[in-house]
Amino acid sequence: MEKRVIAVFLAFCLIMGGLCLRLYTATTDTKAASYISSHYKNITLDTLRLPIYGCDGEPLVNRTCENFVVAKPTEAAVSLLYEKLSAKEFDVIATPLLQGNAGYVNVGDKFFEQNTSYVTLKKFVRYGDNPTAVHLVGYVNSDGNGVSGIERCFDSYMKTDISLFAGFLCDVNGDFVSGAEIKTDTFYNNHKGGVYLTVDSVIQSVAQEELRASSIKKGAVLVCDTQTGEIRALASVPEFDPKNVGDFLDDKNSPLTNRALSAYPVGSVFKVVVAACALENGISKNFSYRCQGAVQVDGNTFHCNNSVAHGLLNMEGALAHSCNCYFIELVKRVGSKALLETAGALGFGNSTEIAEDLFSAKGEMPTARELKIPGNLANFSFGQGSFTATPVQIINVFNAIANAGKYTSPYCVDFVKAANGNTVYDFTSKAPVYAMSKETADTLSKMLTAVVSEGTAKNAATDGFLSAGKTATAQTGIYNENGEEQLCTWFGGFFPADKPRYSVVILAEEGTTGGEDCAPVFKAIAERIAQRKDF
Repeated sequence: MEKRVIAVFLAFCLIMGGLCLRLYTATTDTKAASYISSHYKNITLDTLRLPIYGCDGEPLVNRTCENFVVAKPTEAAVSLLYEKLSAKEFDVIATPLLQGNAGYVNVGDKFFEQNTSYVTLKKFVRYGDNPTAVHLVGYVNSDGNGVSGIERCFDSYMKTDISLFAGFLCDVNGDFVSGAEIKTDTFYNNHKGGVYLTVDSVIQSVAQEELRASSIKKGAVLVCDTQTGEIRALASVPEFDPKNVGDFLDDKNSPLTNRALSAYPVGSVFKVVVAACALENGISKNFSYRCQGAVQVDGNTFHCNNSVAHGLLNMEGALAHSCNCYFIELVKRVGSKALLETAGALGFGNSTEIAEDLFSAKGEMPTARELKIPGNLANFSFGQGSFTATPVQIINVFNAIANAGKYTSPYCVDFVKAANGNTVYDFTSKAPVYAMSKETADTLSKMLTAVVSEGTAKNAATDGFLSAGKTATAQTGIYNENGEEQLCTWFGGFFPADKPRYSVVILAEEGTTGGEDCAPVFKAIAERIAQRKDF
């Protein structure tokens, strides 16, 4: 019996000893694996900020890359890089390498295949030398936080924790392991995310180029799809460099201002709204009035341009010649209440959210009480007085006419995808606003086609297809150092006139006339867009 007890005890000891040995081995192996996998020295060059794309998939930021060579401090790395790099580049990276540290240097567009001594990393350049849509895209500050435009509104969507780095394996003493592979993460360059705008990169380029080439030094261009309200281009001048925003903060011309979202005196473009209101309220397009070049209202004299007497005009002729006197008389017949209702239906006096938390100005609308004064109502009839509006509101008018009387509020963001490709934001456009009847829209379309072909907007006439639109020259009440009043000039229209696809609004903050400043820009933009294969 005793022998049996002793045998059982010895067997128990052997089993327990084996278990302890296995536990010790497993523990030490786990500690070793954990130590090796975490004992890396990393150089991090960037943290990914997701790009912004146009509707055609073309990036509006992160369009270019700079290559960086990152190397471990080995004799092989120094020897190989001495042969491959310029003297200046080698001096930059050799300093840390010869001190026993990993190093890196910007090598521009050069690329060297990875080996165990060094790796080439491609780092996105957020804003290149010729940035596009800068006022819509906006910019980030030195901490990488969005400050304006889409960069601000979708800041949280674009931030990621995906790093561009090189990791170097080290031994227990912290020394670099010469033959070990360099660890990187290819997801930085191969992500599937971004903010997708409605902007067409080609149309955006056209709008920017034609605005820059024009006489307009301070102004804007807005291009929309007439049916959907999708913003295809938004350009504002003067522009700024998002890489060096500080250089533009004190510029007296306010280049950081997005003029496409700002409100200005409107002028005669508003006559289109007055005409729409009259037609909607039973006044015939054949209503006639004899213009004598000026008219008295409540003791004040209101002139047509250069006091020209236009003679007997119907509604189409009054639009073509932009006759102030005709529209003063027309508004008397329509009344202020009906005109305010029509203007409100077209978005005047209300801000427009073109993207999440990105708004246009609401502008200033005269009140019903103010319009009880005959002189104020007369001014309002041709877009003057206290009345101001934005290009976004003006384009609603032309979208409605081009789209059988209804328009969809302009917007510029379609959807957002996370880095893994999952959609995390999807824009739902607002329901169309029925601002006027189809009959009124069709009548106005024909009238506006005549304005371009025969009236004040002849400089907007396009070759090969018809266009429709209206000019404006608005007084501001602001005078320069020479005592000359500054004028805001406009053109708003759409093309082709018979089957509209795009509406365009052009603003010049300090112009001469809408026909001289803005109409030629419309013509140039429309003709270039019409050359596209998909037009």
